[in-house]
Amino acid sequence: MKTRFRVTALLVLALLLLQIAVGRAQPALSAPGDVVADVVTTDGAYANNSVAFDGRYLYFADLNGTVLHRIDMPAAGGQTGPVNQVNFPITGVTSGGINTFAYDAGRDAFWTAGSDGLSIYLMSKTGAAALRFRIDPLNDRPGDCKRLGGCLAEINGLAYDRSDDTLWYNADATERIYHYQTYADTLGTAVLVGSNPYLDIDVAPNDMYAQCGWNSSSGIAVGGSHLFLGSSGCSYYFEYTKTGTKVATYPYAFSSAQDFECDNLTYGASVIWMRDAWDWHIRAFEQPAADACLMGGGAAPVPTPTPLLPPLPLPVTPPAGPRFP
Repeated sequence: MKTRFRVTALLVLALLLLQIAVGRAQPALSAPGDVVADVVTTDGAYANNSVAFDGRYLYFADLNGTVLHRIDMPAAGGQTGPVNQVNFPITGVTSGGINTFAYDAGRDAFWTAGSDGLSIYLMSKTGAAALRFRIDPLNDRPGDCKRLGGCLAEINGLAYDRSDDTLWYNADATERIYHYQTYADTLGTAVLVGSNPYLDIDVAPNDMYAQCGWNSSSGIAVGGSHLFLGSSGCSYYFEYTKTGTKVATYPYAFSSAQDFECDNLTYGASVIWMRDAWDWHIRAFEQPAADACLMGGGAAPVPTPTPLLPPLPLPVTPPAGPRFP
């Protein structure tokens, strides 16, 4: 009897230890909006406005940065510092540096904006950038960001949308977000998406004023049917449709949300990485719904099936008859 009791007790203890181990591997009791992971970068930059995730590593750079930083994914839970940081010099950018960037899972590379705000590059994961197109301020940014004084050179948000192979582009302190194709026109300049070339975040009831006291967009993330937008200095971030309808607001209890990036792979919960401008943190917030924002721009578009052609008619055999020489 004593032996049987000891065996039962050992089995119960083993099950409890297994449950504890599994619990440690997942974010404990996480809920939408919770901070799942938090990494503090220590590069000492004046301003921080970029973060990206390639399915394995986390990347970041500074405002007008000339170095691409890569780190291992932080563990879920409390604050950590960068682990196994590797630095790559950014080359091929003629504007002096880059602003924000976003990962493109199909091309396995980053889209990034030059520090002039007008040049868009495709950059490798080791920092080699190639110019893809330039933005003509007169023709490619209608409404001039709806901002007094026009668009600024600082680009806070750039997001790749894999569903239609397009880019969402957001200059600092702007009320209008532009939507571009990933290819250039014959002059080498940007091509606006004809069906929805931009969306505005200052038109009631789809504005940010009630939550922020102003209308100003910063970071952008997309990896599904909706956009997730930040507003620098505001204590909320936002969910919008791609045609400009505000769907929801979520609390942001930190300094100043800048660049956003989606991650549905690293943790037990899908998260949005947010780079803060002033406190040097990159935090992962649990998404409002599972897989609301997939990494790398989302799922690849479903190819249009090729229509079946009608079968060719069978050859007609001429009737038998007399043969002539």
